[in-house]
Amino acid sequence: MTPPVRTGLPGAPDPFYTPIPVPEDNRLGTIAGDIAAQGWSWQPGFLPDDLTAALRAEIFARDAEQDLAMAGIGREDAFQLDRSVRLTRISWMDGSSPAQRAFFDWAEPLRKSLNRALMIGLFDFESCYAVYPEGGFYDRHLDSFEGARNRVLSLVVYLNDDWTDDKGGALVIWPERASETDAPSARLLPHGAGVAFMLSETVPHAVEVTHARRYAIAGWWRVNQSGDTRVDPIS
Repeated sequence: MTPPVRTGLPGAPDPFYTPIPVPEDNRLGTIAGDIAAQGWSWQPGFLPDDLTAALRAEIFARDAEQDLAMAGIGREDAFQLDRSVRLTRISWMDGSSPAQRAFFDWAEPLRKSLNRALMIGLFDFESCYAVYPEGGFYDRHLDSFEGARNRVLSLVVYLNDDWTDDKGGALVIWPERASETDAPSARLLPHGAGVAFMLSETVPHAVEVTHARRYAIAGWWRVNQSGDTRVDPIS
């Protein structure tokens, strides 16, 4: 698991040293209200343009260098590669580039704001680049694994230059705890700089088959799981 990464040391040779603020508080209030009411929120154009461009350049480079691994499902002993369920490649973000450090800096005020508004206890954050090739998809699923509570709130950021409906690859979201026969709540096209938020444990979602290369970041906040036999790192 990738630990939270902090930046902001004065004098660091980092073109993204100046923290990139999230949009105005009314957007943050809307996100919190959506999550409280329906378990998810869609915010078009939410990621700042310069950060979108920097992350897009990095994911394009990793894709060109084939610096991505086939994504699986499950965790630990239950982990498996099942291309009938999920066809995508990922590369974990570790804060090793200016663009990644800026992304973590951008995400941190979101965590604090949502904790204040929702009392949700978001603690640390992990994320990865995700590239869906033509024909890529991800069947309906929840982001939180079975077992100990882990991922609580999911974040998806889209990095394509443009997207049209004929390219497929939409994010399909169902109501919280929806049955297999319930109708979806939304079908969201992965327009660049758009950001989706979802409760990881209760909101089912899927990625439709994509007919063009689809670029995104998937991220998850989890709660502090410190206990008698475990101490989570201090964030």
